[in-house]
Amino acid sequence: MSEPITQQIRITLRLPQHIQEQAKQRADTQHISLNSFIVRAVERAMAQKPMQQ
Repeated sequence: MSEPITQQIRITLRLPQHIQEQAKQRADTQHISLNSFIVRAVERAMAQKPMQQ
């Protein structure tokens, strides 16, 4: 699903604390970092068909 990463950027992401805690727990159960979990979630969202406007 993911393409090779050719360049990385650093961003600041503000999340409600409860979302960060839940995401961290899910990442831990998958034995991946929170960053990897968020990258995968964004990749899945971008792979979906665009919504009709």
